[in-house]
Amino acid sequence: MVYNRFMDLEEKETMTVISKLYLETSVVSMYYSDDDLYKRDLTQLFWKEVLPHFDTYISGFVIDEIEATEDPDLRKNLENLVRGFNILEITENTLKLAELYLSYRRLPRMDARHIAVASLGDMDFLVTWNLKHLYKRGTQEMVREINTRLRIPIPIIVTPEDFLEEEV
Repeated sequence: MVYNRFMDLEEKETMTVISKLYLETSVVSMYYSDDDLYKRDLTQLFWKEVLPHFDTYISGFVIDEIEATEDPDLRKNLENLVRGFNILEITENTLKLAELYLSYRRLPRMDARHIAVASLGDMDFLVTWNLKHLYKRGTQEMVREINTRLRIPIPIIVTPEDFLEEEV
């Protein structure tokens, strides 16, 4: 449903807006990881409790990284995990924007590409477990500065944990 000023008050109150969420590969991979059980459990809870409330996207970058998984059973599990998600198109503008990010901040090229595809795909959130490069204040400030200057959407970079309520 699209909001418009001609709707009556009752229609406006019952209207829900579904946010768009981009899953970066580290979140997908963490679902089956044995390296960090806490993050794995949070990721599985996020999948069950949070994802159903969002319009969820991945990109060809995520698919490429899944396809590069050496373990054939794990690769199949990851492919099944993302089956049915929307796939963002990788364009020349995606690659150019990623290069612009790289000219401002030292990041792995693939991380810059994930940010670029999420930005140009008009995502509300980019969800990552990449705490070393993506989930950094400096990275978020750089994205905000560049995207504001270019007048393109600014995805909020978050972890799955950010969506889960704290226990009291």
